[in-house]
Amino acid sequence: MRIGKLSIGLVLAVSLCFGLSSCKAENKGNANDVQPDSVAVNADYQYIIQYEDDSFYKFLCSLPRKKRIAEIKNYKGEDAGMSYYKYCVIDFPLLSPVEQCADVCMHLRAEYFFRQKQYDKIHFHDVGGKDHKYTGGASRQALNAYLRKIYNISNTASMYNEMQIVSSLSDIRPGDVLIYPARGNKLGHVVMVSEVAKDAKGDIYFQVMQGFTPACELHIVKNNDVSGNTPWFKLDPDADVIKIDNFTFRKDQLRRWK
Repeated sequence: MRIGKLSIGLVLAVSLCFGLSSCKAENKGNANDVQPDSVAVNADYQYIIQYEDDSFYKFLCSLPRKKRIAEIKNYKGEDAGMSYYKYCVIDFPLLSPVEQCADVCMHLRAEYFFRQKQYDKIHFHDVGGKDHKYTGGASRQALNAYLRKIYNISNTASMYNEMQIVSSLSDIRPGDVLIYPARGNKLGHVVMVSEVAKDAKGDIYFQVMQGFTPACELHIVKNNDVSGNTPWFKLDPDADVIKIDNFTFRKDQLRRWK
């Protein structure tokens, strides 16, 4: 990982890749195309965090985004009425109309390693702590069957136990998750960090993606605690909690796969 200094004009020019204007329009040149967000200009971003070309960050950044006007669909293909929560919808087909929030995170991780042909790195724990390794190689059918199996035996609790704590909030990076585990009758929830940036003062901003329960469609979360339409959340490295709209996560719930 390295930090590169960029002028404002260059930052905006490369924003579609590095996320200062997060959602990529499918067709360029019409009125529905995504424009640079006001927060990117007003925050005067001069530094963006860059990662290796084959990193998980680049994979998340490369996922195609639907036009900003696209709404989250429910399992029937109808408007789910969740426009309050979404900044944009990610065009990432799910395996099931009832994929849970944890399922989506595991799906993304598995898909990344599958595309990298690092099949031996695809493995997840079940709720009892047993590790289940993927053994299907380059077969897409085998991967989908494996994931459907994992969805039935894993959840936010197993993810929480499998992952390690990120010791410092300032070390937040794409691919990390904010997660509180399901316990008893209490449902858990998880969001995945998708992009991270710094401004000239060194303040850290980040974005998250999530699937609701059921996931319906993967989407970038809108920050409803600030004015304007933005997906950027400002990180307080000394805070005890991180608030993402209706969800509040403790600092020890920022986790990373081992």
